[in-house]
Amino acid sequence: EESFNLQASHDIMEFGISLEALKKYDHFEFPGVVPRTFVGSLLLSLVSWPTSKTLELLIPHLSKFTRQYIVRFFLGISTSFALSYFRSSIAKYFGYRVSVAFGILSACQFHTIFWASRTLPNMFAFPLVIFSYSYWISAINSSESNRKLLPMIRYMIYTAVIFRFEVGVLLAVIVLFELWIGTLNFFDTLWVGVISGATSLGISCLIDSYFWQTRLMWPEGYVFYFNAILGKSVEWGVLPFNTYFTVFLPRLLLMSLPLCIFSVFSDFRTRRLLTPMLAFIGGFSFLGHKEWRFIIYVVPIFNLCAAIGWIKIHNYPGGVALQKIHVIQRDYSQARIHLDVYTAMTGASRFGQLRHDWMYYKNESHSLPTDYVGYTHLLTSTPHFHGAYFEIIDTVYGYERILLKNPTSTIIQNWLKSFQNFDLKNVKKFLESLLPVQIVIEPKVWIMKRHNISDFTEGEHLF
Repeated sequence: EESFNLQASHDIMEFGISLEALKKYDHFEFPGVVPRTFVGSLLLSLVSWPTSKTLELLIPHLSKFTRQYIVRFFLGISTSFALSYFRSSIAKYFGYRVSVAFGILSACQFHTIFWASRTLPNMFAFPLVIFSYSYWISAINSSESNRKLLPMIRYMIYTAVIFRFEVGVLLAVIVLFELWIGTLNFFDTLWVGVISGATSLGISCLIDSYFWQTRLMWPEGYVFYFNAILGKSVEWGVLPFNTYFTVFLPRLLLMSLPLCIFSVFSDFRTRRLLTPMLAFIGGFSFLGHKEWRFIIYVVPIFNLCAAIGWIKIHNYPGGVALQKIHVIQRDYSQARIHLDVYTAMTGASRFGQLRHDWMYYKNESHSLPTDYVGYTHLLTSTPHFHGAYFEIIDTVYGYERILLKNPTSTIIQNWLKSFQNFDLKNVKKFLESLLPVQIVIEPKVWIMKRHNISDFTEGEHLF
């Protein structure tokens, strides 16, 4: 498959696309087991040709092999652009820190980078799928989810019909899930699906019928019939049902996998994103022939969920502070606790207000230190402001920034040491030790106690 697209790109750039030129094309001599589409090779050749010709004019006797570098460069750039666009969408809908974590995790994985410029049909499809995901994540918590999901459907149908049929399976799973939770309108989905399917089918048939010199040639239709209907793909090997989950997914994700597991329990949005991905992998597991590239499309979503989990490890200092005060002041009754804005924004919710004999306040009208003297305790991000009347009894740290760790040799040594000293009681520290970057944490929320608090009697109204 890779060879076909590489040879096709060469033939288009070298010979042109006239009927006479087609006689020199490689695919007539080596057609392969099933026909493949020329759409990707044609687009890739069109964007590569100007650069190739410019270099040939500037550098006399330039080797023809340089064209292969140019072709692969532009294919790799398309994946880089798609990931960059997706990261921008992540920054918009999940926050800048999550987008940075996503970029780091993606850069630390082998398969995506290594295969991004390889002319497999999957890698032609990959950038389009990533681009489609940008629309999908924009629909989360949106009142216009139906409108935002329709472009995703359109682009993924184009990708499935022209390049890889498994993208259609992935789309079907996502659409069924979105229909089930009520974020997508069935008739709008049907209309967009029919129009996009007919248009993409027309594009493929028009271009591929010409290049294959065959009437009504739809290559991906042949591929689907050969692999899914006739089941011929098993001739290339059969692997156990669990292979995608136990072998390929861990290899593709690396450090993202444990962070994904953590995020599932810490953010409902990751459960919404991962459910269709896991269903897609599970469905594809029923096919005997398995390759990692058949599920490569799930990697960006897993990385996004891993990034959310990574940031959340240290991103709830307010919630941690509220939890801590119930422990360190458990013997105190009739407490009156004030939570400032930052504390409330970083995880301190009513779910964490555990004591019925305590009172919790979030009054935002206070402007002077004396306004707080009626409280017994403070959860605050500005301890210096309250120093005259309150003392610090504990400090909660939170995420500040990310720094790259030492050179690779030191990182590997740290990994080996981490596995040797693995302790189930400190899983969070173990996960952080495996990351190629260091999470810098700084004091974020201070737990403060009123001076001479014993002067207040139980049940006394302090205001």
